[in-house]
Amino acid sequence: MAIRLVKTGYLLGIALILAGIIYFFASNWQGVDRLTKTGLSIGLMGLFYGSGAVFAYVMKRHDFLGRWLFVCGALAFGITLALIGQIYNSHADSYWLFIIWLVPTVVFAWITKYEAFSVISVVLLELACWFYYFPSSYRIEWSEWQSFFLLVLFAVINGTIWIVRRTSLVAYLAYAAMHGWLFIMNVTGFMYARDAWWPYVYALLFIGFFYYFFTVAKRRSYVLLTSLFAGAFLIVQYFRVIGEHFAEGFLLGGLVLAAAIVYGSVFLLKRAKHMSSGGTKGRVFLLAFQIIVTFVASLIAVASIMGLLAIWVESFSMHLLFAISVMGFVVPAMWGKNWNPTVRYTLLTIGYGLGAMTTWEISMILLTVYSIALFICYVLSADTGIRALTNIALSLYSAIIIYHWTDEGRLALLVVAILNICLYLFHKRKSGSRLLPLALGLGAFLLLTSMDFFQLDVWYVLANLLFAVTIIALLFTMTIHHARYEQLIVWSYFWLFLFFKYYEFAWDLLDKSVSLLLAGLLFFIGTAVLEKKKEVPRTSGTHELYRKWAPLLAVIAAQTIFAGYVVWDKEQHLRHGEVVKLELEPVDPRSLLQGDYVRLRYDISTVPHIDGRGKVQVILRKDHDGVHRFIHVYSMNGKKQEGYVRQEGDVLLNGTLYGNTIIYGIESYFIPEGVGMNWQERARFAYVRVSEEGDALLEDIRER
Repeated sequence: MAIRLVKTGYLLGIALILAGIIYFFASNWQGVDRLTKTGLSIGLMGLFYGSGAVFAYVMKRHDFLGRWLFVCGALAFGITLALIGQIYNSHADSYWLFIIWLVPTVVFAWITKYEAFSVISVVLLELACWFYYFPSSYRIEWSEWQSFFLLVLFAVINGTIWIVRRTSLVAYLAYAAMHGWLFIMNVTGFMYARDAWWPYVYALLFIGFFYYFFTVAKRRSYVLLTSLFAGAFLIVQYFRVIGEHFAEGFLLGGLVLAAAIVYGSVFLLKRAKHMSSGGTKGRVFLLAFQIIVTFVASLIAVASIMGLLAIWVESFSMHLLFAISVMGFVVPAMWGKNWNPTVRYTLLTIGYGLGAMTTWEISMILLTVYSIALFICYVLSADTGIRALTNIALSLYSAIIIYHWTDEGRLALLVVAILNICLYLFHKRKSGSRLLPLALGLGAFLLLTSMDFFQLDVWYVLANLLFAVTIIALLFTMTIHHARYEQLIVWSYFWLFLFFKYYEFAWDLLDKSVSLLLAGLLFFIGTAVLEKKKEVPRTSGTHELYRKWAPLLAVIAAQTIFAGYVVWDKEQHLRHGEVVKLELEPVDPRSLLQGDYVRLRYDISTVPHIDGRGKVQVILRKDHDGVHRFIHVYSMNGKKQEGYVRQEGDVLLNGTLYGNTIIYGIESYFIPEGVGMNWQERARFAYVRVSEEGDALLEDIRER
């Protein structure tokens, strides 16, 4: 138990320190010059790598800690790249950042065989694909076939990874990513002609995957992943069809579709029982599959029923609909103990869904009595699925009741959190039944800490402090009791909390950074003291990660040299490049790793009477106001264009052409946190350094 506590303490310390470092650099603190910032980031990368080596080789203490610190070094390389992009105003969240970051991470994964690097590699790959297709600092209009082939390429890459690494966590991530890109292809098809034929292809793919995983491979986890995306596909297609054809026949067809989904799942579950053992994992698989089917079928059924009522009845009573939901669906599902579980769960979910539609118009006293009855049914029921669905309904209804009576969103969420704490404690040692109350309770608690819902006041501060303390206490408690799945849920909320705080403007990133760094150091020091007090034995041996020190050292040296070269090249560009003044139109978002920036669009970004793809060079000429304007396209994909007569002072500028839009690589200008609105109001011109080769580097934006 002591070693588990030590691992949790060190992991918390490292996570908080790493988050604090990201927050610090994202704050874009103006008190530090460019070279000092890059020196700090490169030094930080070396510090993590060196600390890991010290723990592994010198102290021979805790192999896991050495590995984690080495992984932090690999992450610090990405932070360094992001910081260089911030300092020299490269694209915000550029796909190139993630590709360059990906290369050494893949090499580390290949050399060390450490799965953490493989997982990070997959995440970086998806980020690179995402920001290539959905760039954050500029907008690209993909043509239908460009979009199609790009998304197919992303899906094929992930499918290949899945086939190669079929037995690891990486395989699950790659398989989910593959379906994610296929799903995006389905959604984007609405904008093109693909929605006429791609859904049929996608449906056939699902049938093939289900056949393979149910009959050939018999892999439960992949059945669940496939079910999730198949359910999302059916929901999107249903609402698309209903949106285009809101008619009685199509709504009745929705009810038939919901029934077919339930019937098909019953058939599949009979086969699934042969591939699931009688143990806990088998029961969890069957329950999870039933929940997915229940949610999809119920959502389609509820939408169809509400649509039919809207067509058939001009003005129907919500009290009547509430009575139908209770007597027609909830009560039969509660009493039908001998019915098929999927049928029971679907009826119950439809009942709860229809009931939720009526909650804003029926009597709150009636809803309160109904909720008390549901709570009693929850306590008396022994069926895990019935309890799970009733738990969700109770959380929703209780929030509505409290908000209706008090008009206080905080109190409503607090009641939901307390309710789920009670349900969590009610289950005592039944770990499987405790997962949903834990997730719902922490979810309500997390919403209490959000500035998106509530104002900055003493209650906001208390909620954040209490949430942080609760999460940390739960992590250590569940470490002691070795509650693996509960610990996974809590860790997920810990990372969600840090992610939401990054994007929240309640207090500065710099202040958040200092707080996180101090908290991380306290956890690190406190864990070391605990370790010494408990006399935790040192781990013996050195992980495979550190046995191949020569190639690892070569990769680290390459990372350092690359970062140093990029900084040197940018500095030379700033020193010797020709200054060009451009007119612009700014907006103001926040980057994933690099902090606040002004997104820029220039008057030279859109070129009339041109359409194409590829590398382009344009000619700029200074007007009488000193602003450089577009004159002519000099070359496209290496082929010079006719009709240009060179004049003294003309500037050649490189870009990438997408249709009639040119991206020059100067579309982001990073600024200190909280001053975006001032820049947005004042900035009208950009001052750009252009090298002799035509590459641009954004130096400054000004009012005139």
